[in-house]
Amino acid sequence: MRNLFRGDRGKEVLDVQTRLRGQSFELGREGVDGFFGPSTELAVRSFQQQRGLLVDGLVGANTWRELVEAGYTLGDRLLYLREPPFRGDDVLALQVELNLMGFNAGAERGVHDDDVERAVLDFQGNAGLPVDGIVGESTIVKFAALRKAETGREGKKIPERDGGYVQARSLTGQTVVVDPGHGGPDAGRVSTGGLAEKDFTLALGLRLAQLLRAEGCRVRLTRERDEAVPLYARASVANDARADYFVSLHANANEAPVAHGAACYYFQRSHYYSEHGRLLAEYMGARLERTGAACLGSFGRNYGVLRETRAIAVQVEPLFLSNPAEERLASRPDHVETLAKALVGGLSDYLARARLKDGPT
Repeated sequence: MRNLFRGDRGKEVLDVQTRLRGQSFELGREGVDGFFGPSTELAVRSFQQQRGLLVDGLVGANTWRELVEAGYTLGDRLLYLREPPFRGDDVLALQVELNLMGFNAGAERGVHDDDVERAVLDFQGNAGLPVDGIVGESTIVKFAALRKAETGREGKKIPERDGGYVQARSLTGQTVVVDPGHGGPDAGRVSTGGLAEKDFTLALGLRLAQLLRAEGCRVRLTRERDEAVPLYARASVANDARADYFVSLHANANEAPVAHGAACYYFQRSHYYSEHGRLLAEYMGARLERTGAACLGSFGRNYGVLRETRAIAVQVEPLFLSNPAEERLASRPDHVETLAKALVGGLSDYLARARLKDGPT
């Protein structure tokens, strides 16, 4: 699906509007008319904010996926393990139910993967149901009968996939996937001086990969040249490589040219967040701050690459291309070198010091 934004017309816009209205977002006078006007843009922005997405009013791959998945509730369809996996709010609700009852359905990503199937099979066996891994009416009815009170749900988390602690203490032997954002016809943000985000992230990604390899890491890049890589394909590179860490590289932009600084993101969806992702983001942010950048902080977001990747994942935006001073820095090889070293340092700090209750000092 092509990106949709204000001023567009057609059946694709009509589909977006229908899904927004189905989720009770107000479309104003425009209604469902196939025209992407100001009211539709406002509804898209409200939806993006609610779902933890980038609030830009544009319907790209991430927003479209969320619009589709938000339309499913538990019981709308049979759920079972398949390829590609079921994704949606019904899968998320299934994971929440299972985790609340003590059946570990993995990170609450809304993806029906092996962890979810194991939890379903375990639940069905304990509940006296046919152990077939299919979540249909009988399984859902059993959920309702056995559901525990959700008092105190906030703050409760299942362990992350490594058992809640960092086993490795150094970079040597770690598998890291580096993801230079955008590429091909998707230039990303373009500065007033003509520097495209896709070129900045590729330069930074290539140098970061070199430095990580020098530290003994096994490194893969989602792209090594100017080419388009689909959203799910980026996460698949990490999942297929059984990566320990996934670092996605982007640049920021703002209508106000004075906006500046670095920001790091980790996966968060509703109450669930990646504890290790948050810690890694904090360590990388602290290292970026040492380069002289203003660190805006670490933030939880429901970005596609962070959700789909099973590795400990972060997205890093070290500067604003819309800021004239930071744009000049982005085009300098010595500053790219500085940023790459900071990210390696952040990962090294995390491995050396991280515990679930600790943070950078």
